[in-house]
Amino acid sequence: MHDILKGKIVPVSSLNSSNRSAMYGLMECYYDNIDWERFNSDLNEKKDVILLLAGKDEKIKGFSTLMHVETVVNGRKSRAIFSGDTVVDEAYWGQRILGRMFLSYLFTQKIKNPLLPLYWLLISKGYKTYLLMANNFIEHYPRHEKSTPKNKQKLIDTFATQLFGDSYCEETGCCQFPESLGQLREGVAPLEKKEVDGNSRIQFFLENNPGWIEGEELVCLARMSWSMPVSYLAKSWWKLVAAPWVKQEVDELKEQPTNAQASVDSKLEHQS
Repeated sequence: MHDILKGKIVPVSSLNSSNRSAMYGLMECYYDNIDWERFNSDLNEKKDVILLLAGKDEKIKGFSTLMHVETVVNGRKSRAIFSGDTVVDEAYWGQRILGRMFLSYLFTQKIKNPLLPLYWLLISKGYKTYLLMANNFIEHYPRHEKSTPKNKQKLIDTFATQLFGDSYCEETGCCQFPESLGQLREGVAPLEKKEVDGNSRIQFFLENNPGWIEGEELVCLARMSWSMPVSYLAKSWWKLVAAPWVKQEVDELKEQPTNAQASVDSKLEHQS
């Protein structure tokens, strides 16, 4: 059994060469077209990084880089936390520590300036990242349930153009970089047909980012609200505690014969 990961948020400026090498090694395991110099250049543009650590020696088994961005749309100032390179060792997939650490980071930033709207800005090259947003943030765009409101689309376009320039296409809502910044290796997080058919969010992601396999990235925006931590905790409680208990109760009921069936069975036994 693998260690339970613990999370730590540190300034990028505090990372040493060993930390950077471990992070780059993880990226190489799961992404193609990764370049050491470009990785470090991109990392240096970020403010903080969430590190996922395992064991007493705290080996890096995952990370997500974080950048602060501000813009003004229609005279109103907004800010966003942009999450850049993100990867977790496959052996630890399913642990929810990254989501909890990221939520605590957003909440801390919200407290620092409570009146200024705060968003999570991300570019998603894989469906798992998109699901992390769609499954946990009440207000997020784009989404399959409804079209993106004009004011939110304007905000997405402004943030994306500010960060990615001509690599961002307003018509598609995706970033297509002249040189691939890395795409998932073949066989990493493969999509099964039953997963796609049974999940409208995955279907939506694939329809709106058909070039994801070549490294194209869908630009997404999620609003951080005061109720967000409560909603996240409620979902976690249901998934970890309530749902398994309900399933067990339902399974037990299914195994028990109904009173009517029990009566019939009893009569048949007497007749025989």
